Amino acid sequence: MTGKAIGVLVLVLGPAAALYVAGYTAAAHYVALGTVLAAQMSLLARPVAGFSILLPVAYAAAAITAQSTGGVVALIVAVAAIVGAASSQGLQRGLLAVLAATLIGSSEPAAPSAVLAPTLALFVGSCIGYVLAKTLLRDIFVDARAVNPQTALSFAMLLAILVLVAWLASRAVDLTRGWWIPFAVAAAGHPAISGSALRSLAVLAATLLGTLVLVAVIELSAVVVVRAVYLVVLSLLVLTAGRTRRWLRALLYTPILVLLVTHQGGGPEVLEYLQSALLACAAVFGVALLGQWLLWTIGPDSGHAAA
Repeated sequence: MTGKAIGVLVLVLGPAAALYVAGYTAAAHYVALGTVLAAQMSLLARPVAGFSILLPVAYAAAAITAQSTGGVVALIVAVAAIVGAASSQGLQRGLLAVLAATLIGSSEPAAPSAVLAPTLALFVGSCIGYVLAKTLLRDIFVDARAVNPQTALSFAMLLAILVLVAWLASRAVDLTRGWWIPFAVAAAGHPAISGSALRSLAVLAATLLGTLVLVAVIELSAVVVVRAVYLVVLSLLVLTAGRTRRWLRALLYTPILVLLVTHQGGGPEVLEYLQSALLACAAVFGVALLGQWLLWTIGPDSGHAAA
């Protein structure tokens, strides 16, 4: 299993690694990001896998409209609602890739001319990820559960509200790279209840707290080799143990994306950044726990196997 996981990791990150070694650092990050997001979407949302090559469009739209708060908020809320609604077909885990691209774009505001290069790199990566998912990785299947339409509608509304609150909270404390906070909330949330509401709430709380700790560890590191080791280790965990453990995928998804985005951690300003992030997370995670608890208690849905 480990050998196969290493092979998959080489296929997914190999092209980006080659670009990085060749000196195309920024392009390498975006190619890797596009590959991972497209592969994630193609494997976990197979019926709409073809749309994964449009992930760069979501990124570009968010980056261009980021200077207009109203426009980017409307885009983020719409995408979050679509992700939540897709839970009626068990596709929400795959469509998180679209939300990730949108949130990352919203944290990198740029004029249309400036956004062209990263968008093209993302497109190349998306094509690589889609092709890999449809060919060499086509035999990989990940467990997915769907919920009834009413639960999916409630989850769509909840997810849109939570993502909006988290995005606004990160902006309120001046987190220019705070896109991962609303994404962590979306990645950890789930419409189907597993066991009792209290148990599901405890798993959600542990996932959110674990995500915060992992992101903090990553941000404190400025050494490229160390960050590369983090990326390899976390990716291998997802590819081995994460296939049958939804909570592990939810825990590691955000830290992996943080490692793929071009920002480098470390430096004296990182402590101030983490203090602001902790403040935002304390409020956002509390709201997320309350919202999920209401969803699981008012209309509990254990889910069913996706068609």
